[in-house]
Amino acid sequence: MKRLLIYMFGVLLFIAVNPLASYSQDDTNPVDEFGSFDVSNPMDKQSSLGALLGYTDIGGEQFVGIRLQPEFVLGKLGFGLDVPILFNIEDWKLRTEEYKDGIGWLRMIRYVSWGVKKRDPFYIRVGDLTGSYIGYGMLVDNYTNSISFEKRKLGASFDLLVGNLVGIEGLYSDFDMSSFNMFAIRPYVKPFGRTSIPIVKTIDFGFTYVTDHDKTKIKLTDSTDYQNEFIEDGMNAWALDMGIMPVNMSFMQVKVYAQYGNLLKNKSQLLQDSINHHIAAGFDGDSAMMVNYGGSHGFGIGVDFKFKAGGDALRVDMRIERLWYEKYFMPQFFNAGYEFNKDAKLFALSQTDGKKGIYGALAITAMEKVRIGGSLMIPDNVSEIAPAVVTLDLDASKLMEKVIIQGQYVKGGLIGLEDAFKLDDRSLMNIRLAYRMYKFLIVGMDYKWTWSKVTDEDGSLRFKATNYAYPYIGFNMPLNFGNQNKAIDFNTEE
Repeated sequence: MKRLLIYMFGVLLFIAVNPLASYSQDDTNPVDEFGSFDVSNPMDKQSSLGALLGYTDIGGEQFVGIRLQPEFVLGKLGFGLDVPILFNIEDWKLRTEEYKDGIGWLRMIRYVSWGVKKRDPFYIRVGDLTGSYIGYGMLVDNYTNSISFEKRKLGASFDLLVGNLVGIEGLYSDFDMSSFNMFAIRPYVKPFGRTSIPIVKTIDFGFTYVTDHDKTKIKLTDSTDYQNEFIEDGMNAWALDMGIMPVNMSFMQVKVYAQYGNLLKNKSQLLQDSINHHIAAGFDGDSAMMVNYGGSHGFGIGVDFKFKAGGDALRVDMRIERLWYEKYFMPQFFNAGYEFNKDAKLFALSQTDGKKGIYGALAITAMEKVRIGGSLMIPDNVSEIAPAVVTLDLDASKLMEKVIIQGQYVKGGLIGLEDAFKLDDRSLMNIRLAYRMYKFLIVGMDYKWTWSKVTDEDGSLRFKATNYAYPYIGFNMPLNFGNQNKAIDFNTEE
């Protein structure tokens, strides 16, 4: 199965770069869809050469050095690197933690991408998959494959639409060859996509399948490792969806969709034993859980609304969805909090009851200079066994000529408003504040709340959530070629 997956991605990449590929971009049938809220490409991108020289404290150890961060955009092709060269100020040894384990040196590749999902007939992204989704998001939405900045994973997502009629999209979380990691695939069809029938031609139907057999080990201390155990036999799910666009105008689009998802039963005896032990200790739970249960399902209906005014002076992207789900089901199960602790998330299913919930996402872009957005997945009655998930995103790097402000925030397992902005092992945050002193010279600070290997008080190394501040003086030179224009004309069909 693992070899088959690798072959599939190889074939898709070949199609992307081969001028004799079996599909072509037909200007008379352009893609008419917009995807879910995507934080990975908020505004236009531009090629640049960058290097940040600075100081940081990681797990009680102090480092100085440089991070090389070039980014190249050539039409639809995007390519970014992050190369750390840090030295310990006590012994001046090169810090190699970011190059160890998993994909090793390939971690220097931040991303390689082609096209824009749901805008171009072919899209692929390799590297960091933060903000990824499949279909309308019943199973996979706002997903990230890299909860650790240092241990970034190299995954891939793609979307291929042939002739505005048949398509396939998918995602693979991590090319670490030690295990078969999370894999999602969604074939879909637009049966009337090549016709000229208003509204009807926008109908699409899709089927999603997700599986995860993660056996990746994480080193917690010098002598102990952690491995997700409950999904060793596989965590599997599937979903059906359909959508239609009743409004498609030059300044506004409205898409209505419905979706049904099913989390299949988990066969792990370790999970069953853990649940039984939990119940024997006097805690609430259900010994049937998913190991004996025939699967659990959920249903959702939603609206995706997009509006722009004054050309590109104002753009609003909004999505609202009502969800109904039964015992042992969590909508958007594979979301931003999934990779934090897969065993804990599976165990939490034994506590879930049938519920209702709301998912909402909103992003506003003004004058192509500032974008602010966020999303919230919230059950009607939030609790430890039915938590909320919140994401926030800000890009004001173009708002002021000399000031750069960027930030992303994710919080999973949220049980109350007072907990929303508390940084803990369910949080991820990335903030950049910088000032352009001269044309190519900047000073600033990056702050990250991420998972990292740190030294505990007892002297042992442990992988845990911690902060990562990096004040620097840097070099950033924009290159006057290859701008990747993200502006989209809503009126995409004749």
